[in-house]
Amino acid sequence: MSNKFTNNVRTRLYKQGYQGFTKDDYTEAAIASECDDLDNPSKDQLSQAVEYLKEKAVGRLSVIDEPVEETFLTSTQDSQPEPDKTQLAVAESENQIVLSEQQKQALVTEIAEGAGIELKAADVKQITVSIASTFASRKDLNEAIFNALVHFAKEFKNQEVAKIRRKADEIRRTL
Repeated sequence: MSNKFTNNVRTRLYKQGYQGFTKDDYTEAAIASECDDLDNPSKDQLSQAVEYLKEKAVGRLSVIDEPVEETFLTSTQDSQPEPDKTQLAVAESENQIVLSEQQKQALVTEIAEGAGIELKAADVKQITVSIASTFASRKDLNEAIFNALVHFAKEFKNQEVAKIRRKADEIRRTL
């Protein structure tokens, strides 16, 4: 269940390059910032929560990935300046969109969050494996990401249903 506090903190963190926090992390941040009304947080409480989670992320050395250097395919005739790394840059070469793994992960996260889906960093990486790196158009890129998210959701549902069935069978056997 998302609320204004969680959504605002998540958005602020994402803009600063931080992601992969759990629901429990956001709950801890709300407690640390003394936010009692999660649907009406103050700007100060949001800022405190963001700082709390940033410090927590820095403390998780085993979870933080090494920085990935982005490379872009460009035509040898067209020398393009290096893209601004604060924004998601998409290299278009010979009428194709080329994405790095990091860019694919950022797009998957952004689209999932826009749909109200919270994904773990491992889930985002798993989803991006099935997405190509080169696309003919922005429409093809978006369609590939949406299809990967739908496939992931179906697989997750199937796994949960299988768990429930196993538990139900276990209960029946014990009765």
